[in-house]
Amino acid sequence: MTESRSFSGDLSLVSAVNLLQLIKFATLSGHLMVYCEGHSTHFIFAEGKLNYAFSRQGRRRIGQTLLESQLITKDQLKACLDDQKAADKWQKIGSMVVERGYLQQSQLKDIFQRQLKSALFETMTWKEGKFKFIDTSPLVEGDVILEEDIESLILRGLIMLDED
Repeated sequence: MTESRSFSGDLSLVSAVNLLQLIKFATLSGHLMVYCEGHSTHFIFAEGKLNYAFSRQGRRRIGQTLLESQLITKDQLKACLDDQKAADKWQKIGSMVVERGYLQQSQLKDIFQRQLKSALFETMTWKEGKFKFIDTSPLVEGDVILEEDIESLILRGLIMLDED
């Protein structure tokens, strides 16, 4: 079994933008965790591409997000949650709603892209905090993988920050 490798540091020395660019240009794969004043954001990379991201600040479960977006009904969510509890093998709600035809895979992907952008743009505003990168990924088979180019997202985020 190979041991995971990691690096960590302080955002006051390396900005979030520079850190994200480093991961892209070094084509790293793994899990980046960034912490600032009780908040945290998590980014999953594969060969320098951003596959998934979320913020722990006010993190809503996917079922709640789908309900609030009016993409599924309360009854559909309840049916999935009931089946999830009764199943021998745990299954993610996102996968369940797509399998049942309540939602298209593209709609689920759109929700995850919004979540990714929100986490990225939030992190780009942090001037202080800590980070840790581990070269292992918590993604499993069946997870939605986005493969976003970090450069275009960073550029969009910098434009938004400049407008504020």
